[in-house]
Amino acid sequence: MKKIMFTGLLPDVTEEAVRESLEKVGPVHSVSIIRDGDAAAPVVIVQMDISDALAFKLTSRVTDYWHNGHMINARLLLH
Repeated sequence: MKKIMFTGLLPDVTEEAVRESLEKVGPVHSVSIIRDGDAAAPVVIVQMDISDALAFKLTSRVTDYWHNGHMINARLLLH
């Protein structure tokens, strides 16, 4: 199980949208959206059942990715 943190998403991001996008990569077990602090800059934590190689590939492709005027980043969280 991998835990990945996404930042730079739009303020109106939803659990359903995140889940739908990431299920193309692999099984999504949970999506948590943290809006505390700056509601315009939510932090999204996703738990996925994917391999180390796939987690690396996902975070590498998403890091420093411009989408709708926002810089999206993904980091693999160690447990």
